[in-house]
Amino acid sequence: MHLPRSRSLRVLAALTTLIALAAVASGCASKGGSTATSGSGAGGPNSVAGGAADQPSQGVTADSVSLGYLIVDMGELSKNLGFVVVDDGGYENVKKGVQAVVDYVNAHGGAGGRKINPVFRPYTGQNDSPEFAEAQCRAFTQDSQVFAVVMDGQFQNNARPCYQAARTIMLDQTPVPLDKEAYDQFSPYLWSTSLPRYDLFTKSLLTTLQSTGFFTGATGVAVVAPDSEVGRRISSQLAVPYLQSIGVTKTSQFFIDVSNVGTLGATTSAALTGAKTQGINRVITLGGERIEAVMLADVSAEELNARYSITSYDNPPFFVDNPDTIVTKSRVGMVGLGIAPSLDARLNSSPEVFPNPQRPNEGLCKQIVDGAGAAPPTTNRENYRVVFQFCDATLMLKAALDKAPKQLTPNAFRDAMWSLGTSYSSALNYGINWSPGVYAPVNVVRGIYWDDTCSLTGRTSKGCFRFGTADLPLATG
Repeated sequence: MHLPRSRSLRVLAALTTLIALAAVASGCASKGGSTATSGSGAGGPNSVAGGAADQPSQGVTADSVSLGYLIVDMGELSKNLGFVVVDDGGYENVKKGVQAVVDYVNAHGGAGGRKINPVFRPYTGQNDSPEFAEAQCRAFTQDSQVFAVVMDGQFQNNARPCYQAARTIMLDQTPVPLDKEAYDQFSPYLWSTSLPRYDLFTKSLLTTLQSTGFFTGATGVAVVAPDSEVGRRISSQLAVPYLQSIGVTKTSQFFIDVSNVGTLGATTSAALTGAKTQGINRVITLGGERIEAVMLADVSAEELNARYSITSYDNPPFFVDNPDTIVTKSRVGMVGLGIAPSLDARLNSSPEVFPNPQRPNEGLCKQIVDGAGAAPPTTNRENYRVVFQFCDATLMLKAALDKAPKQLTPNAFRDAMWSLGTSYSSALNYGINWSPGVYAPVNVVRGIYWDDTCSLTGRTSKGCFRFGTADLPLATG
């Protein structure tokens, strides 16, 4: 498929807008920006607000705990743009499902014996900006004074420091790449309850690519990452040294400015041109940040005859659902890693039953949501993804607070989370494990790969992503 240049530019503008608002891939960090504060180190939170991580948290009484829910609201935008996206029923339907989960927890002993008081706020995509992100933070932390916020769509760099400064726990569902250094800087406030630590994930991705023969026949490898502190660390300190260690003699790094549609389009196009000029035929994309979807919507991807990596952070279903927006031949040979079936698969592309009895909380969350009349319009696993993320975080919070002391502080919550070990079964992921020092618990992944021959129910075009047959342990370190 070869998109005319004018069509490509229109697709690029619409694509970047849609994906940003849909929160289906990593977001809009500023060029050269950081997803973390600086200078706090592993004990950083204790310097916030005068060393208050051992002081009682706000939003907690003897019999209640206030919990904020920040849910992305796309409205009619995705329909107007004409893309196929996951249909979860919209903001009000997700909110109804989350309320049902809260009601379930409150009817089953509460969270540490406390009733959850939910505070719902939509994160309206059209208003996404640093100012809007800070306003939402202030509304939760100052006006509602919540103990914790379960959040999605938090792409702005100032969002997490705002919650940290207010000593508010973040149960973050946004697929933003964060490494050990970033989590340490936000400790004990930031928890990515359904994501892996990204430096470990990258190590596993690289070894998976090597074991599947991705680098066989490579004339060079382009490493494409967001232009952020985490992106540069992962690319320069992990990816390139690994490639050199396995004998890849030609590597080139490209850092993408994801600040806005214009810079995103320009820098991804430049990466494709640079890779072609250097005779490179393998591309590893790191960090999500909409990079791969935008890159493969560019006509330059037609000219670069390369194989590409793919991960959950790149939103694999988008490439299945919207073939007219990309250079379709670029999907052939894609291989990489997935962290959850609802993030990576489409109906009939995975042999897994739904709900999977090996993940009992997947069945529990479905039962709660369906019982409240909040099931998505089509009850496939992928359409439950958003409400399951909030269900999972809420049930995980309950499990931790059931173990926490009555005197609830940020550090006490930290210790309770770490004490969960493998006792909590995720509704989303193949496997998680909490232990001291862990802020992103996913420890099991699966290989994913493009199958150009499969036919999905209700689809006229062929092709889908398949799962590898075995669970893989996440790299350690």
